[in-house]
Amino acid sequence: MAIFAKPVRGLLWAVCIAASAVRAETPGLPQATIDPARIILLDIQRVGSQLFSAGERGWILRSTDDGGHWQAIRTPADRTLTGLAFADERLGIAVGHGATLLRTTDGGQQWTAIPVEDIGHDSLLGVTHLGGQHFVAYGAFGHYLESLDGGSSWSRKTVLNEDFDRHIAKVLKAGPDLFLFGESGTLLRSRDLGQNWEALQSPYEGSFFGGLQTPSGALLAFGMRGNLYRSSDQGQSWQLIPLSVKVAVQGGQVLSDGRIALVGNAGLLALSQDDGRSFSLSKAAHGGLSQIVAVADGALAVGETGVQYLSLTKTTAN
Repeated sequence: MAIFAKPVRGLLWAVCIAASAVRAETPGLPQATIDPARIILLDIQRVGSQLFSAGERGWILRSTDDGGHWQAIRTPADRTLTGLAFADERLGIAVGHGATLLRTTDGGQQWTAIPVEDIGHDSLLGVTHLGGQHFVAYGAFGHYLESLDGGSSWSRKTVLNEDFDRHIAKVLKAGPDLFLFGESGTLLRSRDLGQNWEALQSPYEGSFFGGLQTPSGALLAFGMRGNLYRSSDQGQSWQLIPLSVKVAVQGGQVLSDGRIALVGNAGLLALSQDDGRSFSLSKAAHGGLSQIVAVADGALAVGETGVQYLSLTKTTAN
């Protein structure tokens, strides 16, 4: 089950971030001080020139200078937030534990809780924007929700069949198709944006925590104990990519120069320069990392110890 924490830190970035706590400034609510190096954060996303990160106790952090300074935004949630997705620079969705669904229409300054009837209290572990006003949110025990109106309303959808109850860690849009990565080696594909799903032959019985599409259009699936697989035929077959580590891989991103960066537990950073066919490794940070985003001279990762700066040049051959 992909419930995890991650870290952040490095050189001047680390010093600046750790030295200055962030004051929350949500109108009408008491101010609070948040240290971005002392809060568990589970996702970070770039939205135009801004960065947003979500984490424990319903907090969302926002930066307009690539992580040099952070504004803490108090949301209506008091549970851990696990994922963020934006349609544009104003409309965004955040999800989290206790079936938390939040929506912003002003670029993340204020967030509104969206009630969903009969949703229960199972954790939502991620959210994906599929284009236009179309979002999907997903999580524990096969929980899968769809919104066609920018997150104003949501309906629960069946995945695969009525008995499907695997934890869903990631839904990835790759071209016209959706790929679903989850618990117990779950790999699914949809050709119609999630209305119908087919099970793919999985190369692995352990849990997948995420996936991404490489610059060439290949797929990567990653998860527990350093397991990483690559498919060049839209999920029909998978090749093991050895990482020589036994820690979970939690998140990843394709960088602007075409390299692929993966992060995981124990401060793991893995970089590929050949479209995901091989990776070089380093212990780049403290604690577990959940997601990474590129900045001007490196990257920021989030996790168990908040936001950390990562150098993308110091790795060792796998």
